[in-house]
Amino acid sequence: MLTTPRILRCWPALLLALSSSVAYASIAEPTRLTLANGLRVVLAPDSLASALDVSLWFGSGIRHETPAQAGLALLTARLTFRNGARDPLVALSTEGGTGGVTVTPDLTCFSATMPEESLGAALAFLAERLPGRPTNATELAAERAALRGDLARSERTPIARGLASLWAAAWPGHPYARNGAPPAAGADALTATQVEAWRRAYYSPGNAVLTVAGAFDRDRALADIRQRFERLPRGAAGTGSRPGAPRAAARSSASIELPARLCLVGWRGPGAADPDTPALELLAAWLGDGSQARLSSSLVSFSGLALGAQAGFIPEKEGSLLWSVAVVAPGADSAAVERALLDAARDVTERAPEAFEVERARRRLETARAFDLQTARQRGQWLGEAEMLAGDAATATRRLDALGRVTPDDLRRVAARVMTDAARATVWLLPAGAGGAR
Repeated sequence: MLTTPRILRCWPALLLALSSSVAYASIAEPTRLTLANGLRVVLAPDSLASALDVSLWFGSGIRHETPAQAGLALLTARLTFRNGARDPLVALSTEGGTGGVTVTPDLTCFSATMPEESLGAALAFLAERLPGRPTNATELAAERAALRGDLARSERTPIARGLASLWAAAWPGHPYARNGAPPAAGADALTATQVEAWRRAYYSPGNAVLTVAGAFDRDRALADIRQRFERLPRGAAGTGSRPGAPRAAARSSASIELPARLCLVGWRGPGAADPDTPALELLAAWLGDGSQARLSSSLVSFSGLALGAQAGFIPEKEGSLLWSVAVVAPGADSAAVERALLDAARDVTERAPEAFEVERARRRLETARAFDLQTARQRGQWLGEAEMLAGDAATATRRLDALGRVTPDDLRRVAARVMTDAARATVWLLPAGAGGAR
């Protein structure tokens, strides 16, 4: 039930040959409303869909924890999703569906992806977890053991490990520094009483969003939602102290069990609601999405310094990370690789990219977004994250239009805003046994 950090999505070339205007056909802005008890509801029916996704979102994540509570958000989420059952997915799988739990720095999400006739079962499953049954010490100990087992079996790719290290280097002193890292060992000291206190503080209609996307009738769904959820007490609207500003970005290095060197350079950026978010997404695509992107052209095709290069942009509620990575070619000078990554940043802050390069990156990104929004599960994910992180689920669909308005000079402007020395972090991943040599 654990999830991995959000990373850049890669799309087959076949999809990119399709016209994105076709993909837009079934995408419309969702209906947003708030029930009497404060529960926000986002409805996005799609007449072309054959399944539906129902998700319950809470403003509850690792950035709400104090140091003494490290691991509490994830442990509470797992226990609540399980809700006393040995296998919580049985209730969904008997209906032909599935589900999961996600915990990020800013939010917790319980999801149920179901056949179109099983909306009632999905809503019942989630309503039972608002806030869920109480946890006892025995269940807590069992869940802690299951969490340890999941962590022991999970395999984190070098890129995932590098991005976790880059978050730590770019956001030191802030909870986002733990983005992508394994849960803190402090979870061993947590008690069932603390789990219940966390539930009371965060798992309530007043701190929650319910999203429904895919194949369903809007009016019947809303009537069912009101019947199941509106009777629940409002509860708390979320608590927790607002973290202070991070310290200056830093450099770090770590070892990996691979005979390769990876150089990651990233910049701390603004939060998901910032109006420059679409331009930053397009900047990342222009830099490192595809073999014709700027980093691949410069480091791989032209200089041969790297075997591969990529870039991405990860927005959270209060901040973001614009990242780049190069897999260093055998025998290449590591200093030259790092310099080439920095030169690409410096160049775009001073000179706008060519219009045809920006248009090529835009088409790749628009096509990826459009296809994402056409599946019930992914559309529900985009809508929920937009509502929780940016404050409006409709930004998920409006962003397609916003991407179309970004100009080459916009890329130069946002690069100059974000890609500064003060906000830059650098991480080297080196083969184990290299003794720190790059």
